[in-house]
Amino acid sequence: MTRGARPPLVAGVLVALACAAGVVVLHRVFVATAHGQAVDEAALSGARARLWRLQDSADLVLDSVSALAVLAALAAVAVAALVQRRVRLALAAVALVVGALATTQVVKRLLLVRPDLDVTYALDNSLPSGHTTFAAAVSAAALLVSPVRLRPLVAVVGAAYTAVIGVGTLAAGWHRPSDVVAAALVVLAWGALLAPLAGGRASGGAGSSARAAAGTVLVVGAAVGLAGGAAALAAVWVAVPPEPTGRAGQLVAGVGGALGVGGAACAGLLVLLLLQRAGDRAADRMVPASSGPVVGARRPSGGGAAGPAGGTVLGEQPAAAPAARPPGPEGRSSG
Repeated sequence: MTRGARPPLVAGVLVALACAAGVVVLHRVFVATAHGQAVDEAALSGARARLWRLQDSADLVLDSVSALAVLAALAAVAVAALVQRRVRLALAAVALVVGALATTQVVKRLLLVRPDLDVTYALDNSLPSGHTTFAAAVSAAALLVSPVRLRPLVAVVGAAYTAVIGVGTLAAGWHRPSDVVAAALVVLAWGALLAPLAGGRASGGAGSSARAAAGTVLVVGAAVGLAGGAAALAAVWVAVPPEPTGRAGQLVAGVGGALGVGGAACAGLLVLLLLQRAGDRAADRMVPASSGPVVGARRPSGGGAAGPAGGTVLGEQPAAAPAARPPGPEGRSSG
């Protein structure tokens, strides 16, 4: 591995470890404690009460997530990478989707349990959300295989798609907010590990304006969503138990849960976009300086040989002075 590739990889490992710790914290707070279960359930009840008109649409969107959809997504990201003749990128994108989906199922069914604490009726553990994992993983894989100029658009669209699926699970009553945020963390962990391994691409500054605009949208979405969700969580945490009643309490809990889901979706795609950009910068540093135009380069002294490899000689150089003729028989220069 080259020295320029190490910083993005180290950052990716640190992000992945932070995401794993985040999943553990979410489970310990919102699943393993009675107070946390009550808060999470209040957010779910509030979201369903506020978004009940969207339930039919949510069911329709969520039903589109199937085994066939997973296969279609895998084929699409693999083809997108292979068209660019990047086999390693195709493998990374497929590994991201498969790894995230498998991790969610293993964590949900084998590693974590939901204790019955007399808060809600007994249910199997539902953290992380499988539907949100699919949406976030497909969005992250699409970002991974996208050309540099298209990444900003793909990041914004992917964040919106992930947020729609995540909020849809709340409206349909399939998952609680902690389940959705945990799914976003699972996908971010896989993306953070695989994005640096897939390698950056020398961009030469391509798409800088679009990247700045997309970054602004994602930063605002993440800041508003996470800050709003945290504020609502704090308010609901004080009021529960008992579960907040009335329209105001339901509004705070439901809107807070939806904001937190949207903020997590924006934050996840933003971090992946930044990790890819770090990889691109490392690739840019690996490009030899002589590969660009060389202004005012001197021609080698032996004729018409070109300058340095890949270089371009611009502008005419002064012609060399004619060589002096040898002296004539009388010791004078010939005229």
